[in-house]
Amino acid sequence: MKHVADMPQLPEDFITEVATKHGVTQTELDALLLALNDSSGIEIANRLKISQPAVRKRLGESYRKLGIEGSGNKKLNNLKQKLFTQYQASDENSTALRQDWGEAVDVEGFRGRKEQIGELEQWMMKNSPNHCRLVAVLGMGGIGKTAIAAKVAKKVEPNFDYLIWRSLRNNPPLGDILTQLLRFLPHDAEAYSTDSDSDNNKILRLIDALRKNRCLVILDNVESILRTGEWAGEYLPDYEDYGYLFKKVAEAAHNSCLFLTSREKPKEVAALEGKKLPVKVLQLSSLDLAEARDILSDKGFSCSDEQLQELVERYSGNPLALKIVATTIYDLFSNDIGEFLSQIQESTAVYGDIRTLLDQQFNRLSQLEKQVIYLLAIRREYVSLTEIKEDLLTTETTIKILEAVESLLRRSLIEKEENASRFGLQSVVMEYVNEQLTEQAVQEIIQKKNWEFINTYPLMKARSLDYIRHTQERLILEPVKQKLLNVFGTETELESYLRRILDNLQQEPLPKKGYAAGNLVNLLRQLQINKFPDDSHIDLSGRDFSGLTIWQAYLKDVKLQDTSFANTDVTGSVFAETMSSIVSVRFSPDGKYFATGLINGEIRLWQTSDNKQLCTYKGHTAWVWAFAFSPDSKYLASGSADYKVKLWNVETGECLQTFKGHTNKVYSVAFSPDGRLLASAGEDQTIKLWDIATGICQKTLIGHHGWVWSVTFNPILTDNAPWLLASGSADNNIKLWDISEGKCLKTLEGHSRDVRSVAFSPDGKTLASSSRDKTVRLWDVTTGKSKQIFEGHSKQVYSVRFSPDGQTFASCGEDRTIKLWHIHSSQCLKTLEGHQSQVWAIAFSPDGRTLISCSDDQTARLWDVAKGNCLNILRGYTRDVYSVAFSPNSQMLASGRDDYTIALWNLQTAECHSLREHQGRIRSVVFHPNKQILASGSADNTIKLWDIQDIHHRKCIQTLRGHNNWVWTVAFSPDGETLVSSSEDRTIRIWDISTGECIQKFKGHSHWVWTVAFSPDGRHLASGGADSLIKLWDISTGECIQTLTDHQDMIWSVAFNPDGKILASASEDKTVKLWNLDAGECYQTLTGHTQQVYSVAFSPDGQTLASGSADTTVKLWQVSTGKSLDTLKRGHTAAIRSVAFSPNGKLLASGSEDEKVQLWDVQTCRRVRSLLSDRLYERMEITGITGVTDAEKASLKMLGAVEEMPSV
Repeated sequence: MKHVADMPQLPEDFITEVATKHGVTQTELDALLLALNDSSGIEIANRLKISQPAVRKRLGESYRKLGIEGSGNKKLNNLKQKLFTQYQASDENSTALRQDWGEAVDVEGFRGRKEQIGELEQWMMKNSPNHCRLVAVLGMGGIGKTAIAAKVAKKVEPNFDYLIWRSLRNNPPLGDILTQLLRFLPHDAEAYSTDSDSDNNKILRLIDALRKNRCLVILDNVESILRTGEWAGEYLPDYEDYGYLFKKVAEAAHNSCLFLTSREKPKEVAALEGKKLPVKVLQLSSLDLAEARDILSDKGFSCSDEQLQELVERYSGNPLALKIVATTIYDLFSNDIGEFLSQIQESTAVYGDIRTLLDQQFNRLSQLEKQVIYLLAIRREYVSLTEIKEDLLTTETTIKILEAVESLLRRSLIEKEENASRFGLQSVVMEYVNEQLTEQAVQEIIQKKNWEFINTYPLMKARSLDYIRHTQERLILEPVKQKLLNVFGTETELESYLRRILDNLQQEPLPKKGYAAGNLVNLLRQLQINKFPDDSHIDLSGRDFSGLTIWQAYLKDVKLQDTSFANTDVTGSVFAETMSSIVSVRFSPDGKYFATGLINGEIRLWQTSDNKQLCTYKGHTAWVWAFAFSPDSKYLASGSADYKVKLWNVETGECLQTFKGHTNKVYSVAFSPDGRLLASAGEDQTIKLWDIATGICQKTLIGHHGWVWSVTFNPILTDNAPWLLASGSADNNIKLWDISEGKCLKTLEGHSRDVRSVAFSPDGKTLASSSRDKTVRLWDVTTGKSKQIFEGHSKQVYSVRFSPDGQTFASCGEDRTIKLWHIHSSQCLKTLEGHQSQVWAIAFSPDGRTLISCSDDQTARLWDVAKGNCLNILRGYTRDVYSVAFSPNSQMLASGRDDYTIALWNLQTAECHSLREHQGRIRSVVFHPNKQILASGSADNTIKLWDIQDIHHRKCIQTLRGHNNWVWTVAFSPDGETLVSSSEDRTIRIWDISTGECIQKFKGHSHWVWTVAFSPDGRHLASGGADSLIKLWDISTGECIQTLTDHQDMIWSVAFNPDGKILASASEDKTVKLWNLDAGECYQTLTGHTQQVYSVAFSPDGQTLASGSADTTVKLWQVSTGKSLDTLKRGHTAAIRSVAFSPNGKLLASGSEDEKVQLWDVQTCRRVRSLLSDRLYERMEITGITGVTDAEKASLKMLGAVEEMPSV
């Protein structure tokens, strides 16, 4: 430990930042700064013109808030030591935190280019008169642009606050690059925020970041987004906005630098460059003789000056060409450069062409080397030796594969990633191999050869990271398709030809093992892309793929109705999966698995290596809010809204035990570090400790005065310290419990709203908490004092998790973002954006490289922690019905579904038409009372009005924007002139449908507003939501005139009876209530449902009330008496979300999470029709299918696939 007297003076801004985060006031800080500068109490008093007792009081408060103990000078010395340690840690981590080298190459052996490097350095220095905002290095392929950029960046990086390197080699859209830059660079996310964050808006945010910090942004391989065969500097279609980025960065005043490398000069750079302008271009020319000699000497041979001169002239001084030709001289001419030169003088071949050199080198490769280089071209990223071995269809040993990789390195055909044992292709070589790959595939398909090539190499890997798969589609499959179309002329002819090849493969006596059929299926899919603009799915229905080996086919977005996959091997292929919203995620401690908890009560187990679904755990009947893996990864415990805790065998999915004892929803479960105890907590305000072996509840911890949202064990057990459990509650407090005694040791106070999540650091010394007050706090476990407050989220923070190394933590919440924070510096390192709704939970992988998140947008996302990129999205395909509505004439029915579509049913013919334009789940549909207009509210935050006068030419005529969260209910006023909407943004809005303008906004609910309804006279509104309150509003004044409070849980639905005197409400508390609005009292509580009630509707005559529940039943009630008339059963197999009477009163419709709409005869209470359009895989034959897990097969069946059971 450094002695206090030897410590350097710390920067005042650093001390100020730390003190402010701990709540030290400005007056206290003034005294503290003087004390840290060794001023005495008298000197501080004189300087601040206050008394000495006031000085002591201010310093005492500062020490208390900063968690400093001791007395007198000891406190001051302890504070100095703490601040120095924190500053030192912050400084040591600064470089790693502020640099992201992306795909930068290893330049350890870089030689030469000293003059050019010096010139580039001058252009990039802040105080240089030649300082540039944009620098471009140009030159032919292989000339060394990437290498010199990496070398210069290494030299100048100490002069920049932030450095980030990104390659454009895979043609990333501008929006993706901007998102990555903004996730890394600090910026004011709120300053330019809009509902739809456009690329132009992101550019403004980027320039703001460039102004506030010295940033070096390197974009390599810019030529990848420029057109070939056009005038130089012109962009590919859809990439023109890159030019706008270059222009704005060059023109805006800042001290940062955008560094580009390209084979061509973008036109904006050409227009803005100049000797005295802040945009400069360095044209890389050939190497001089000395630099060329260095390259050749590195390869192990020497030559005369004359020979060297001839070699440099012949190959234009191109470093890559010289490296490759050096290998050729070694291999073919025994290092005799003279013999080589004499041979090429006699040859008519253009040896100066790099492509000719590559042809020569490529033809000399062994079969194994070719396989490696082709697979690297397909993977399009740096990969490890293990990954290379997994991809090869070879029996070669790891040693042989390693030898092939080393040989390719010596030939300069592959390169090694900076600071990692991962290998990839240099851009020129990548382009060459990509052309070879596509040309070979095309020729083999055309000539009907033995399919050896397309059987050996997958043109696309279905389970690749999402952005890699998209690149494979764009740069491999699409060129193959276009070249084939040049031969066959039309898509129809090409499709017929590809199908004939598949027929031939089916006729082979034994299935051909390999990628041939999978490649052909992917090409059939590629032919269909953008063919159906009104449908989000590609259609390969009616095809016969039986008996084939279809590896690596991507079929997630493909309709496969009436297809046959009988006896087909689909190893590595990807199909759509059924999956409801995900509310919990975790990795297993051994890293092999991750799991997701769903709102339908299921838990899904996935294989981490390839995101393959392995198992589905079924047993819960409501939301799985939490689960945890045991320390040995053998067991999984889950807690649900069905009040139960279950213990599962991870491998088999068997439920081993069900722990019963909670009297309300269970929100959190946690294993003790030794795996012997399980803690659970929830809405009953208790924490229960269960013995895993016996299933007995050993203790119930009571002390919180609100729901207990989260529990976690301290991971470190010591002999002398109590065994700690932390809990976070809706009473705004955190409690630390001694488990052995069952006593509360400390109550940590500081949050002003619910504490939603608690997590211990890996060393057990720090506790993190996240809250509804929008903050995350770090607490000292020993003292119970708050150490740091992290602010940045704009809404409540649901979850917080430490990284395995304890250096960072992640948080997520209602604002749809995930934030990564550095603990010592208190900086937000990255904001991960992409989810379209609130993010419920997050978890780090055991190695800390990956983060998983889950959201109400029906997805789980896997993120690269270092880069902030989304690696994969797990998206479920469901068509749960959340809303049903009859047309005024009772001839048509609309249903709003989870697949972003509205189904319009002709009830006479059962014909179904779909409305597609929403970008989120449909939560509400309603018909206009007297016009052919339908309104819909969606999770994309919008309301749409549809013209349905001509059902065959239906169209969206207006989109109403204003809500900033999900729209849950829409309803027309009785006169049809206005529309009301309720939203998760906690507001209610009234819209003028003729103009589309919001004319009124109602605020009053403290949580999401699920439901709203007009009174029959159009003068009042009733609303209900997640705050368990019903509010009545006077539309003319906009005031809340009454609040009804009898329900014990969330309100899902409200409905006025026809005369407007009675209001019905449905609640999470399993009841329906009838309210006398004149008295403002509940006069009847209808009980009978066994789970939450989601929907209520009055019959047109007002005598009957229908209710739909999560218990899968519809109940009919007599309004006058409150008696149950009938229960409509055996129609649905999942929660009923909506019920509606037809205007003529004859029919009742119910919509359910089982994807069906059921029509019931009101008079007889019998089901008369079931409305279900064909599912994605309807009647798809999968008898004998292999390469799928049981869980995946079950998912296929849920989507309509059929399997013949073997006869006994």
